[in-house]
Amino acid sequence: MKYGPLFGICSKHRTPEDLIENILQFENAGAHGVVINFDELDRQYWTFDHFKAILSAGKRVETYACFYRNKHTTDLNDKTRAEYLLMASLAGADIVDVMGDLFDPTPFELSLNPEAVAKQKALIARLKQNGSTVLMSSHILQYRSYEDTLKYFHTHLERGADISKAVFACTSQEELMESRRVSDELCANFPMPFVYVCSGEFGKKFQRYETLLNGSLMTFVRLNDNDTQPGVKQALEYMRRHTPWAAAAERCDCGEFIGKTAVITGGASGMGLLASKRFAALGASVLMVDINKDALENAANEIREQGGRAIAVTADVRKYSDAANAAETAIKAFGRIDYLLCFAGGYEPRCCKSNVPFYEQPIEVIDWGIDVNLKGAVYFARACMPAMIKQNYGVFVCLGSVSGVEGNGKGPMYGTSKNGLSQFVKGVALAGAPHNVRAVCVAPGPVMTRKGMAAMKTPLGRAAEPIEVVDFIMQLCSDRSSFITGSTHFIDGGYLCNFGR
Repeated sequence: MKYGPLFGICSKHRTPEDLIENILQFENAGAHGVVINFDELDRQYWTFDHFKAILSAGKRVETYACFYRNKHTTDLNDKTRAEYLLMASLAGADIVDVMGDLFDPTPFELSLNPEAVAKQKALIARLKQNGSTVLMSSHILQYRSYEDTLKYFHTHLERGADISKAVFACTSQEELMESRRVSDELCANFPMPFVYVCSGEFGKKFQRYETLLNGSLMTFVRLNDNDTQPGVKQALEYMRRHTPWAAAAERCDCGEFIGKTAVITGGASGMGLLASKRFAALGASVLMVDINKDALENAANEIREQGGRAIAVTADVRKYSDAANAAETAIKAFGRIDYLLCFAGGYEPRCCKSNVPFYEQPIEVIDWGIDVNLKGAVYFARACMPAMIKQNYGVFVCLGSVSGVEGNGKGPMYGTSKNGLSQFVKGVALAGAPHNVRAVCVAPGPVMTRKGMAAMKTPLGRAAEPIEVVDFIMQLCSDRSSFITGSTHFIDGGYLCNFGR
């Protein structure tokens, strides 16, 4: 998800012009995405050029393409329907909806026919190759037991979808409570993004906004409030009052972090903790890594108490097995890894309490400086990048330093490692570029993360506040920085302008 959870349902469009006008209305109202039912267009407009013009109309909304069965398409077979879905994918649809009974129309939209299932899997693979995210949907529109409800979501997962969507009915207080039990189970244990919607009397009355709170990836909205879906304005107001995504609601271009996952090393303190809080507040799931178990778990608990999603993983960044375990945990818990931020590190003479010249430093101190500051970032990049490559999206940010271009007679491994990170991101950027994976190094000057830093003067007369560095990193993670990769960015208050004086 690029922008946020609110997807406007485009309707009553028979021409591309009508549909484009509807898309722009949702975009201007503040929706983060639009659901485009191409099947409602007059048939003369079912062409690649018309699809492309429609899908490129909105600049700040994601496009969710559907080609459902309706009264306009009763004579259309599902093979042809699949071809139109592929056309929408090639034309630039961000998300493509594959019905759970495609190739075998079935009550409650979940075919178990082996031949149809094989065709669905093949179609999903082709859609992914085209660069689209695949959502599999089942519109059951009836009540199902807890166990049967979960089967729909897990079946979508088994067929290769990226997102599972199911629409059930909720017609009583008992069914309402059961639906909330399903939501809790999906949030806790389902390993991929989902959209869980309840219709029916109670569903419409009591759950109009609950998809914003139950872990669902998206909520469907209209331009104006009604009995089925909330309007964009009402949903945005609800987000501001009830969800951890208040900032995303204020500025929809911040909503791109909703539904994404950040892995952050050094997450128990300092800028790593601050970045974890910022990502969680903007709707991302956060896997926090640190060697300090108690401080890490307290930090993750604090984020969860504020309504965010955070998991604490105690790890030593010097061990590749710990990096691999953290990446695997993120995938199991959240289904993806979008951002890797490596804050773990430190000045080895201070951290190891060995304030002597380099030629007297114990070899263990030297190893610590290289392993924590350089190899830790290398290990985590190696562990997390395969997930980014698979999903065709990711951003790796490592924390360098102005020390990477200075010399230090007591702790040369710190400067050597930070300089090495500047070189490392170039290689990662080249490896990731064909797969839309970016890598950057942020190199701060003095930052007020501990006592004594205020004494390190810059031409601006002060050290940086940690939030200044974190906000800059958030900007680099944003798609607004999508053309930035392989580079090192100094945020030092002009510190290096005086270098050598």
